[in-house]
Amino acid sequence: MPYPTSVRYPAPGFTLLELLVVLVLIGVLAAWGVPSFNALGERTAVTSEINRLQSALSLARSAAITHRAPTTLCPANRDRTACASDWSGELMLVSADKLRGIAQGEIVRVFPATFGVSVAKNGHDRIRYTPLGHATGFNSTFSICPASRQTSAQGASLVLSTLGRARVEGAPKGC
Repeated sequence: MPYPTSVRYPAPGFTLLELLVVLVLIGVLAAWGVPSFNALGERTAVTSEINRLQSALSLARSAAITHRAPTTLCPANRDRTACASDWSGELMLVSADKLRGIAQGEIVRVFPATFGVSVAKNGHDRIRYTPLGHATGFNSTFSICPASRQTSAQGASLVLSTLGRARVEGAPKGC
């Protein structure tokens, strides 16, 4: 007479060793991906700043042509009554050729600052468009660099021509 045999089935679930291997793999993948994710954020901030500057320059040129009057684009000071020199901060479009004593009614638009980038500009602290849409005497280059410079993300240059048009070029040498 055969004896009844008991069959043991393995318990459902994972062993401690399997869980530890999976956790180590997740940790390695996360450590490998974080620098790439930071570089993506910095590239996005540089692109956003280029778009902000191009929008501001285009609107300033368009407003000068449409209203047949000079317009000024410059960084705003804290109370928005005068032009400052930090192009990384807020920009304001003024419906006059002014640097100081700007009234609230003369401000056409304020462009908020972009976080995570630094902007340097050669030349004047402002850009003035003539009623023909020219930026005569105000041609310049904006150097846009990531603020942290800890990743391999590169910056970009935005060049403003004397005719008032902007174009994007490669990374500036200072980034």
